Amino acid sequence: MFRTASWVPDFRHLEKVLQKQKPARPVFFDFIIGNDKEKLLVGNDYCVETEFDRVVTTIRAFDSAGYDHAPIIVRGLTFSRKDDPSHHGETKSLNSGATIVDRESYLAYRWPEIDNCDFSLIPEAGKYLSRHVKFVPFSLDGILENTIGIMGYENLCFALYDDPELVKDVFYQVGRRIKAYFARCLEYPEVGAILCNDDWGFNSQTMVPPALLREHVFPWYREIVALAHQKGKYAILHSCGYFDDIIDDIVHDMKFDGRHSYEDKIKPVETAYSLLFPKIAVMGGIDVDFLARSTPDLIRKRVKDMLRLASQGGYALGSGNSVPDYIPNENFVAMLQAAYEMDGTDHD
Repeated sequence: MFRTASWVPDFRHLEKVLQKQKPARPVFFDFIIGNDKEKLLVGNDYCVETEFDRVVTTIRAFDSAGYDHAPIIVRGLTFSRKDDPSHHGETKSLNSGATIVDRESYLAYRWPEIDNCDFSLIPEAGKYLSRHVKFVPFSLDGILENTIGIMGYENLCFALYDDPELVKDVFYQVGRRIKAYFARCLEYPEVGAILCNDDWGFNSQTMVPPALLREHVFPWYREIVALAHQKGKYAILHSCGYFDDIIDDIVHDMKFDGRHSYEDKIKPVETAYSLLFPKIAVMGGIDVDFLARSTPDLIRKRVKDMLRLASQGGYALGSGNSVPDYIPNENFVAMLQAAYEMDGTDHD
């Protein structure tokens, strides 16, 4: 166990953050941690022989570090794409894998169905959660990402002008399935919030015009967030990239409770918090490149400075995006330890 004995995971701390209030101690938020980091956190309990083992190991890793939640994905809703022999795993072109390129290929496409997902994973894995910890489910990409994956980025852009009805139909088919997925997740008491993960921006602009997002993407998320709120639960947005032109949509139209993913080269989390609090909770934000290249001492300083800046509340500490294994273990641990050291001390 990495966390201190007095640091007891409890979703109610994360709930305070999502209510834009001040939690009793620092709160962590991440949703992807690399395999080596999980090995570091769980030690001899590390086991990934089956998919269920992987889920339980993730629960134990997040608990060991002191997160008040555990991420979970129910697999089965996978939108198929053509194999791209030029893709070797390190990078992926937004133009690769296009499956729907016209009406004929749209009609021939085999859509995944929600019945492919075994949601019993949630209550079964929930038996391994600490008493007051809740799941935060996410999906395999979001509405825009899956649409781009199916059509290819350039083809989607051309189709916006050449065949807007085709674009509308693809967004509809993807959107209704993503909504159904989160609706099912929200049925379970083990779930405290959902994470809608869908990248919408490049470094300096949105991936498609904001008007297109407002027409085809945002209405689905407005409905998904409303479903969460109707259940007394919360909805967090994970979306990489530029967001200045759509932040009012995120806050006032879709009404997300928190936003995750920040990069120093786009908008450092310190700046984002100053701009966004108390309109929306700011989640994570310690830049991945900074975590990878910096030193433990500089990481501890930045974390403590950030926690002091966010002393009014509405902030959860974590990586700007994820915790990949190329981040040195000592740097990841430094981020956690800085928060432990702030617990009950100069956090106030």
